[in-house]
Amino acid sequence: MDIKLKDFEGPLDLLLHLVSKYEMDIYDVPIVEVIEQYLDYIETLQAMKLEIAGDYMVMASQLMLIKSRKLLPKVAEPAVEEEDPELELLSQIEEYRRFKALSDELALQHEKRAVFYSKPKEELIFEDAVLRQDKSAMDLFLAFSQVISAKQEELKNSHTVIEKDDYRIEDMMALLNSRLDKEPALALTAVFADCGSLQEAITLFLAALELIKLQHINVEQEANFGRIILRKGA
Repeated sequence: MDIKLKDFEGPLDLLLHLVSKYEMDIYDVPIVEVIEQYLDYIETLQAMKLEIAGDYMVMASQLMLIKSRKLLPKVAEPAVEEEDPELELLSQIEEYRRFKALSDELALQHEKRAVFYSKPKEELIFEDAVLRQDKSAMDLFLAFSQVISAKQEELKNSHTVIEKDDYRIEDMMALLNSRLDKEPALALTAVFADCGSLQEAITLFLAALELIKLQHINVEQEANFGRIILRKGA
């Protein structure tokens, strides 16, 4: 069973998405938190053995440098003024935001003009795994990235031996359906609480995505950074 997530257009697009969730000026966001979310996202893609474009990895290395500089204790000011990589990054995100807003506005104007011209019939093609609510799906994936990061830390500190590793998406879909039959609303963190291995959590997440695609599960998030809730579909 193949499941494809719509990717961001690039690392700056992902960073803009993360920054925008704070609903404040770009230069006021807690940059370390944003960096940690970005790195969690990349780490989850690696854990799921999904291909990662090189520019995402280059950005990850730059972000780790910025994070390390932010966390290190302050020392005497250097004699020669150096470029601030954090300020440079925020400037890049702000510039990308402006260009993206302009691009969206031009696309909207194009759509408005297009209605005045007749167009030949076009075949509508939909990707098999395009989710009904893409923004919710991506927020779900980003939230899952944080869950996976916490689960990895938990398993690292645990001495439990896990024997089973042949989890099937179909079995996890049945498990989720069964749980939602008993509990009409499930928090994302609760869904993965009992997972005993990273592979089990990943398979369970893929099962949730497939159920969302089939509209058997609805995803809700009442506020930015709020809990992700799974509900039984209609």
